[in-house]
Amino acid sequence: MAGTSATTPTDVGNPVLPKNSGASPAGPAAILPSSVASVAQSSSTQANLNPGEVVPPQSTQANPNTASATTSPGNTSVPPKVTPSPGNNTSNSNSTSFPAGGTYRHNSNSIGSGAAAGIGIGCAIAGALIAGILAALLFRRRKRRAPARSDRIPLNGFASVDKSVASPDLSSPVGMIERSLPQPAEDQALGGEMSRLRTAIKNHVQSYYHTNTVRGSVDQVALGMIATGNMPLIASTLASLLSNPVTRLMAIRFCITWTVVSRIDQNCEPSLSFLPPEVSSCLISISSTRDEPATKTGFMSRWRSFTAALLQDRYGSSTWTASDARTPNISEALQALNAVLRPFADEQRDERDRLQKLEEILKRGARLGFTLFSQPSLWDFDWNTPSGAGRGVVVISPALVQVTDDNGRRLPRPRMLEEQELARGLETYL
Repeated sequence: MAGTSATTPTDVGNPVLPKNSGASPAGPAAILPSSVASVAQSSSTQANLNPGEVVPPQSTQANPNTASATTSPGNTSVPPKVTPSPGNNTSNSNSTSFPAGGTYRHNSNSIGSGAAAGIGIGCAIAGALIAGILAALLFRRRKRRAPARSDRIPLNGFASVDKSVASPDLSSPVGMIERSLPQPAEDQALGGEMSRLRTAIKNHVQSYYHTNTVRGSVDQVALGMIATGNMPLIASTLASLLSNPVTRLMAIRFCITWTVVSRIDQNCEPSLSFLPPEVSSCLISISSTRDEPATKTGFMSRWRSFTAALLQDRYGSSTWTASDARTPNISEALQALNAVLRPFADEQRDERDRLQKLEEILKRGARLGFTLFSQPSLWDFDWNTPSGAGRGVVVISPALVQVTDDNGRRLPRPRMLEEQELARGLETYL
């Protein structure tokens, strides 16, 4: 055909036209089978597509014998579109085209292997991200619900307690207990109790005892009942100080103070202790454990607070009752102390009044002991003579020192709350 350049396809899918003199010159569509004509039409349409453009689905004509061919000036002739016969209909949803150049192209609504692989990888990544987010949320929820280790009782001496993180649920029973525990006593309150005890002892000695010469010796048996534990003065030295009118009042103050303080010490024997018997017997059992010091002070801090809170109604009142379980030990201490001090009592004062005042001092000391026991911090009494004090110095009343903080952590150095009371110039009497 003049003005039209013919191109012979080398594709296997383009069959060679047979020579037929009786064929119509209308074009290839007139001599090809209907299925091949459809392929040729799709090929011609695909050849004019831009890279990446999808072949639109072919519309079907109602007349099965209608064919159309379109040419444009200067372009290669385009095979006419042939509508397949009713017996050879192909689905528009799955058509195969052969573009120019012999490249196979499959146009289908189904997903290719590459796209399927991409979708699979994307789904795997999305699933992994979702699983990671869910795991993170679950971990945070469990971590928030479970108490932090620093919030529980640390086994290494309560190294740190962060209230903002370690605070329990206040609506739980444990939270209610933590909230209802009494607050630690102020230093001023503890120091005031110790100071009032000292003043009561000093006033009692000045009011009810004399400095006259006394015949006879001190009751050694009764003195041995007082000189318990690690008394800083040996019994014979104390007896000598009591017998001497110059040092007697000082020695009587020492006897009363030692009797009280040694019996409110947490290491005192239950048979002598002014602490509640439930507490003193338990303290002896705890002292035999082999826990590390830091571990023990941590547990002891919390145990003292809980125990004192449970016993507060029974032993925390300022009013002493006859049914108080500490009364027997106080009565025995009063008898032993009176056996030592009776020879030095002022006969001009009422004996019953003296004994009553002395018993009140012992009970005041017992209340101080329970107050110190109820603190989360550990308190102790220091009877050691200060370094550099020289000779002839006797500690009449010990210093009240704090050994651990409110979290049970041992202080680098004991913190002194009440200083010692010393008697000096006793070189010739010791």
